[in-house]
Amino acid sequence: MAEESKFDWLKFLLGFSRVTRWALMLILGSLAGVFALDFLINSPLVNSVQLSQYTIFHFVISLAEPVVIGLKSVIKADTKFHDYELLPLIVGIVIYFCMRFVKFQGIKVVALLQAKEKIRQLRPTRAKTQAADGLTFSSTTADKAGRGLFKGMGLKQEDERDKLLRELAKVKKRLEKTKQKLAFLSVDIVGSTRIKVGQDPLILEHLFREYRVMLEAIFKKYRYRTASWTPDGVMACFPQVDLACAAAKELLKKLPIFNKEKNRIGFPIQVRCGLNAGEVNYDESTPLELLSSRVLDITGHLQKAALPDSIFVTEEIYRELRDKNGHLLCPDEVDGYKVYQWSLGVPQTTSDTT
Repeated sequence: MAEESKFDWLKFLLGFSRVTRWALMLILGSLAGVFALDFLINSPLVNSVQLSQYTIFHFVISLAEPVVIGLKSVIKADTKFHDYELLPLIVGIVIYFCMRFVKFQGIKVVALLQAKEKIRQLRPTRAKTQAADGLTFSSTTADKAGRGLFKGMGLKQEDERDKLLRELAKVKKRLEKTKQKLAFLSVDIVGSTRIKVGQDPLILEHLFREYRVMLEAIFKKYRYRTASWTPDGVMACFPQVDLACAAAKELLKKLPIFNKEKNRIGFPIQVRCGLNAGEVNYDESTPLELLSSRVLDITGHLQKAALPDSIFVTEEIYRELRDKNGHLLCPDEVDGYKVYQWSLGVPQTTSDTT
């Protein structure tokens, strides 16, 4: 009984978030309308003196004008354009976008709380479990009323089971929509700890920033989706295998130039690259570091096994590549997969020994 009377914080937060979102949207929407109306009242096309005689317009002017005057004193810039005072309109637009932000963030919060509420509903409480376990059917003692009671409880349990199955079907359907085949490229700097010994920290920081800027430019060129960075490495997601491989090859080709022109620490930067692809449940709102998949695990293992200034791909990925030039079969395997290597020192001729 004590458990049933316990205050339900989740329902309270769900209701509070809904009310708060609508209240904020109403307030921000009203303020945006006030400043937009103030802009129209003060425009040359409208007789503001005549309109100010009406209570509603007088209220708008009295509410908006002090804010506009205060902002003008702070900004100290000319916000007029052909006798139009644009500052009220600008304030109204900013408030409108704030309202849109509150709307979408509020939707996310409500959806999260609703999901937690559904998950909680799917978990049977201890009291319900004990009550279900304690039900026994006796042909000698159960009378007509008792059979009706048990029948009703059985129907209730069936309804809960149907509800559970429906919810699971919805979740599965949503996950299926996020499933897609993507390519993942893992890159790290060889011996990053060793090359930092005895170096000026400021010079090192500048060098690694320059390296990251170069790498991000390459990724952007080949239309990467997202990336997860560590101090000396990165895992990047690409829509296609060929784009990920082209990005890795361009990085290896640009590294000698980078070391010659921008590296002042006495050690050339070398990298190891691992490339893999497969189906994952991914959407734009999912950080790459939170994505758990064997596809990413194999990508990381390929990168760790790769030789300096080379790219390791599995045989399956090698078969998907349009440009197979320079890829050689390695003697060792990674996670039970045959591996092909590409590096600058390998002659650019197709090799397929399988």
